[in-house]
Amino acid sequence: MSTAVILAARQERDSDVPYPLMPFEEGKCLIDRTLEILRGSGYRKILIVAGFRFEMFKRFSENGVTVVLAPDYRHTASMASLATVRNLVDEDFLLIEGDTFYERKVVEKLTASSHRNCLATTEESGSGDEAFTESSQGFITKVSKDRHQICQFEGELLGICKISHDTYQKMLLRWDEGNNPLVNYEYLLMDCTSVLERPFIHFKNLIWGDVDNRSNYERLVNYTYPRLRRKEDPFDRENLLNHLRDIFGSRLRDDEVAVEQIGGMSNKNFKVRLNGESYVLRVPGIASEGMVDRSVEGRNSQFASRIGINPEVRYFNDRTGVKLTDYICGAETLNGATIQRKDNLQKIAAIYRTLHMSKVRFNNDFNVFREIGKYEGLLQQCGAVMYSGYDTVRDELPLLEARLNELGVSLAPCHNDAVAENFIKDADGRIFLIDWEYSGMNDPLWDFAALFLESDFMEDSRELFLNSYYDGEIPPETREKILIYQILMDVLWSLWTVIKESGGDNFGTYGPDRFSRALENILRWNETHKRQTNIKKNNTD
Repeated sequence: MSTAVILAARQERDSDVPYPLMPFEEGKCLIDRTLEILRGSGYRKILIVAGFRFEMFKRFSENGVTVVLAPDYRHTASMASLATVRNLVDEDFLLIEGDTFYERKVVEKLTASSHRNCLATTEESGSGDEAFTESSQGFITKVSKDRHQICQFEGELLGICKISHDTYQKMLLRWDEGNNPLVNYEYLLMDCTSVLERPFIHFKNLIWGDVDNRSNYERLVNYTYPRLRRKEDPFDRENLLNHLRDIFGSRLRDDEVAVEQIGGMSNKNFKVRLNGESYVLRVPGIASEGMVDRSVEGRNSQFASRIGINPEVRYFNDRTGVKLTDYICGAETLNGATIQRKDNLQKIAAIYRTLHMSKVRFNNDFNVFREIGKYEGLLQQCGAVMYSGYDTVRDELPLLEARLNELGVSLAPCHNDAVAENFIKDADGRIFLIDWEYSGMNDPLWDFAALFLESDFMEDSRELFLNSYYDGEIPPETREKILIYQILMDVLWSLWTVIKESGGDNFGTYGPDRFSRALENILRWNETHKRQTNIKKNNTD
């Protein structure tokens, strides 16, 4: 198979330039990246179907690339685009939606598949335009963009698939007989194949995204692509082997170890295969010194393992922070969408109840005001400058602290860093909470504030979680305290970002976005607090 078809004809609603052509790194756009991946995988015949701003795609018409016009792109959808190349496709081919950003392994694995038809799926993204899937025994049984038609959420189509020439001919016949110009190719693919003709590859923990609008594009530039760049950043294998020799013994040989980088936001994580066993090796990232007390992290991680909510810790170096844990079989990293599913929320509430009610006292406290002061000191040491407006925010901190003291602060062992990526589901559906760098004694509501903020929880998800945790008896001060903690964590993590970036990391707009949200929520809290104060005063009068 040497043919690939890229669909890029869609009329953009909020841009004069097609999003597949918008640069996201040093002039490179999505089409550039896809062509690079395809050529690296041996594709010699590449067809681009364009419509909106067709003239802008003509620059690709060389080196085995043919650009084809979809004349009715304003009034049709993806199947009409695919039908325009019927006279140019004479073999099985790879189909790629041009507005999709993905890791190159997707193309590599689909290309290597022995199946003539093969779809690609991944976890639900929460993009709002998902084509949800159901499957049975390795084959797709249902596809729908209407979540009400899906009984068992198993993922969504990735917008990349392999289609046999025979299936394509059946799809064209069905298309020619139909009268709906807005039908999408995936539905005709389902119509024209039996279940056994729809095998798929499921890509867990994939860094990817659709770019359908300005918000998607900004997320690609500021979040998705920086994540991939950190994941693909070349690692020093010999350095990793030295860490592994410290753990397993100096006689460990290079050819005994298989290492795969598996991501991490501030640290580097690697899947290590050795002697038939799989582990995760964590190597701390840039500028982490002074931010984390590794001996505390080590003790707290071991405790979390003992109560069954963290994978088994096999090795922890209190000086360097290098850590080795058991690999979670069938690991699925939760994201902002999957973490809000009812069954996952109930399991996470149970994890927090186990942690908060364990009656164990960590040897350290996580005091956000003290942490902010510590980070301000690190900021000065590295010569970095905080975002404009920080002095105004700094003036509000004593007011927030005083209000928390009025509402009452309880202490329990807390995780304190509830990003979705720290929740890992195994093959049996059990969820683990990993990465205990910032753990310590804290108010349990900090954990909830982080959970809601980091994954942009919907109101229904927040209420479901709180009711599950509190068995329907939510304390009255809960919501105000959560808002205050969200302000404080946005201040803290924006400071963290500036410090990390001073050491060479790049987090896009992660820091400025968090700081802007802190400013907005300070205004929101002030208005609400003043209103509540006036109501109490009037009732007293």
